[in-house]
Amino acid sequence: MRRHPGLPRITLRSLRAVRIVGLLAVLMTTLLPLATPVRAAEDLTMETRALLGGHARVGTWIAISVRLKNDGPAIVGELRLAGGTQGQTRFGTPVDVPSNADQTYVLYAQPPAFGNTLEVILVEGDRTLLSSKVNYQIHDPGQLVVAVIAENPERIVNSVGSLPNRNQVAPLVIGITPEDLPARVEAWGLLDRIIWQDVDSERLEIPQRAALQAWIAGGGRLVISGGTVGPRSMSAFPDTLLPYRPAVTADVPASTLRGILGTLPAAATTLPALTGSLIDGRILASVGDQVVAAERSYGSGAVTILGFDPTVDWIAGTDAARNLWRRLLPERTAGGLTISDDTLLLNAVSQLPALALPPIGGLFALLAAYILLIGPLNYLVLKRLDRREWAWATMPVLIIAFAAGAYGIGAALRGSEVIVHEVAIVRGAPGASEGAAQVYMGVFSPSRTTYQVRVPGGALLSSPIAGDFFGGNVNVAALDILQGDPAGVRDLAVGFGSLRTIRAESSVVIPLVQTDFRLENGRLRGTVTNASDERLDRPAVVLGQTVALLQDLEPGAVATVDIAVQGRQFSTSLADLIVGQAFFDESTANAETSQTFVRRNMVDQLTYDPNFGSTNLLPADGPVVIAWGSATVLPIEIASEEPRYVGDVLYYLPARVRISGPTTFPSDLIRSTAVEADAFFFSKEPQSMSFGQGSVTVAYRPIGFEGTISATAVTINLGYGDEGQD
Repeated sequence: MRRHPGLPRITLRSLRAVRIVGLLAVLMTTLLPLATPVRAAEDLTMETRALLGGHARVGTWIAISVRLKNDGPAIVGELRLAGGTQGQTRFGTPVDVPSNADQTYVLYAQPPAFGNTLEVILVEGDRTLLSSKVNYQIHDPGQLVVAVIAENPERIVNSVGSLPNRNQVAPLVIGITPEDLPARVEAWGLLDRIIWQDVDSERLEIPQRAALQAWIAGGGRLVISGGTVGPRSMSAFPDTLLPYRPAVTADVPASTLRGILGTLPAAATTLPALTGSLIDGRILASVGDQVVAAERSYGSGAVTILGFDPTVDWIAGTDAARNLWRRLLPERTAGGLTISDDTLLLNAVSQLPALALPPIGGLFALLAAYILLIGPLNYLVLKRLDRREWAWATMPVLIIAFAAGAYGIGAALRGSEVIVHEVAIVRGAPGASEGAAQVYMGVFSPSRTTYQVRVPGGALLSSPIAGDFFGGNVNVAALDILQGDPAGVRDLAVGFGSLRTIRAESSVVIPLVQTDFRLENGRLRGTVTNASDERLDRPAVVLGQTVALLQDLEPGAVATVDIAVQGRQFSTSLADLIVGQAFFDESTANAETSQTFVRRNMVDQLTYDPNFGSTNLLPADGPVVIAWGSATVLPIEIASEEPRYVGDVLYYLPARVRISGPTTFPSDLIRSTAVEADAFFFSKEPQSMSFGQGSVTVAYRPIGFEGTISATAVTINLGYGDEGQD
């Protein structure tokens, strides 16, 4: 083919040059990505482990320790993992790891109810540098969990023989180390009891010691036993917790321990024990003026010191050991305040006048006006103007105008401001100012938008356990949470006129309340003192199904309680007794009816058992002081917004009671546990049981109290009558 005169001449040399340039371009395209600096895998390592041995409950926090060792360039990134009940909430914490650094971070997560693995990833920008999987194990919300921190934990683990709970689930006894205890008390929700023996308490870091004290105040029980180390193992425990400070080791006769061991084994002999002088509390065993064993209450919990070693041969594995541990490690009270189904609290958060349905009368009036405007009025006006042919234009205009007006009315009813509705249950104890708050924060938006949310103080944030039913049409399960102080939620999407709920847990300071209760001759008597500088609204004292309503308590005020204990087969709900009855209609909701609805749901949440439904009993073994407040427990900040706050706070303070004189314990003050069953089938609920051919051994006990008991009669009631068989 002849070359065109206008084209350049192509020679063999030029073709060879073009080929070389093309080959170089291909090589550069291939090798350029390889020239980008890539971190060598051996320069960066990540080790992960779940604290508390990887055990957790639904609704509680699990702490994951992440160790990063960096021998390469510095890293500024983030640790992330997915968790939450739905497994779709992302938890993250920022990391800054310089070159040649060895650092440990802790991530907190809500473990999913189904599954046993969480994956932790380290990201830098959009790149994933490392990932590691962490195993965990979920346990029943009502299961008693005992942690043993000892030099030889297996000796104690094998000797603890506590009774199963009401769901027939045996206690879980695990051996851990001081390093397995989280630095935040929110992640101690798994633990009910701790046994400490022969381990130096100085191994606890300062945040762990503060968490231990808050855990005891919230209802935990710490048992410290003697062993081979001596008094120095307790040096880090403050005198404000200990019943006595062991000073010397002395030999004590076995008969000294009969009060806490019961009948002594035939092989019982003298044994060494740590002794000292009583600081505060109740003596369980003593030799002369020296205390050998004692117990001290702190908040809702207690600390017990056993100066002797309960694992010696003549105690371990005997009835004496079983009696000892069943006394010191009582059954977990229902589900406690561990919430595994928060549907009722979500309903409470959603109760805002801005979310209420419009009045039905207004809707009918709007519909009637629309019909009149489009039909007769439009026709009559056009007829009077003699312009009926304009109907083809006026009707669309009227429809558009009416639609715009209806939209404006709806927007006006919803409001134009961002509202934060806080519903909080704050658990504490009389005589203690430490408390734990479970807060549900509903963010209401008048328009569809995305917010950047901050919570000062470093609260642990998550999505609700039961999901979020009121988040509009957005993907309500996707919460992107950044842990730290302040904690934050990134890009919180809220639909038009909708409410998005965030769950938060944090340690808080609570109003100081003092109580003195006694049960005398079938009447609950005592006093409640508001020793704080805050007013307590509508306080009540609840014992079983007995409710004593008190007047508002101003700072420094004292209220007297004197009410007959009432046992009821078919009784009014506790919400009716504490808050009052309510006939709620969304179309007529106002601030007062909304508050009543919210508070009833909060009380109903406390009496709800995920296995049995409503029990109509608070999760406590003694009297409980309940009071209300409206202060903001956890402040929430929304970027570029000044939200209006609405809140309801329930203070939940389990107290102790002394019992004296002839006392009748009705069924709501009796706890039962199935000890043994050989029946073909067996099922037990709080108020009933069913089983096939065979036998069942059931243990009945009254609520916990200070003092001793001598039973004179037992009445068994079969059916629903008021009289039983002695």
